[in-house]
Amino acid sequence: MMLGAQILLGFQLQAPFQYAFDHLTPVEKVIEIIVLCIMVLVLGLLVFPSAHHRIVHQGHAAPGVEETVKWAMVATLLPFAVALGLVLYIAGIRVAGFATGVAAALAGTMLAVGAWYGLPLLQCRQQWEQPMPIAKETSIGAKVEHVLTEARVVLPGAQALLGFQLAIILTEGFERLPPSTKLVHGLALGLVAFSTILLMAPAAYHRLGYRGRDTEGFHEIASRLVLAATVFLALGLCADIHVVVGKIAQSNGLANLLASLSAALLLGLWYVLPLWHGRRRTREEQSKDPRPQSQASRAKPGSHNLPM
Repeated sequence: MMLGAQILLGFQLQAPFQYAFDHLTPVEKVIEIIVLCIMVLVLGLLVFPSAHHRIVHQGHAAPGVEETVKWAMVATLLPFAVALGLVLYIAGIRVAGFATGVAAALAGTMLAVGAWYGLPLLQCRQQWEQPMPIAKETSIGAKVEHVLTEARVVLPGAQALLGFQLAIILTEGFERLPPSTKLVHGLALGLVAFSTILLMAPAAYHRLGYRGRDTEGFHEIASRLVLAATVFLALGLCADIHVVVGKIAQSNGLANLLASLSAALLLGLWYVLPLWHGRRRTREEQSKDPRPQSQASRAKPGSHNLPM
């Protein structure tokens, strides 16, 4: 899902630089901006469980992790289905006219909602009502596997996004951009490239630095690398949103607004909300534990925040 979302997001970033984009109607261009904003939300929700797991639970397999993933998935699929329907609407119009576009949008959205919500809910409704298991200490091997998996999940999407950014440079539309806008895109490309490097680093570090051994030291380093990578990914994406929206709408004000809102959304979901949740969780656990704070923190895995 992560790869598909970022490919669609990358396409939305690249589309305004294609020759045929100038022939879209104003309404269709507005739809493209809406889809771009929706896909930013989708990306934020998809990465949120990983950031929450790293910051709040310190990589432990606590019951809250499964609950977070479940509700993030529930919140992600509907906007993803809407974005897919809107893209199919524009594609249908370009292929065979308005009626085909409407039919494609309705069919795509309804099929996605039915497949992503209807069938799973019918199958799993009773399982959701079962009580969550009690948290227990997670082995270091499992924690390392979790952090490497989280890096592998985000990495293909970041690489796909980087590929779209590189392709933009070779388009005629990019050549017509003002020099300052080209610099912003270059900055965005560099940020996403650095994010990709950081996401690849844990696997290389695990093999070359630790010879495949699972240790707490490696787990902490890998967690920091994954969290840092999402910062640069968010900043790079928001910089390119400024470029794309400015090109579509010919309005720096709207471009600045949407880029700022995107940055607030992504950083809020990936850092502010998990940090707030982690601190609240720590206070709740300390209020229930009569032991001194230092002993309680050592006794309860995932009860303190991961410092950046």
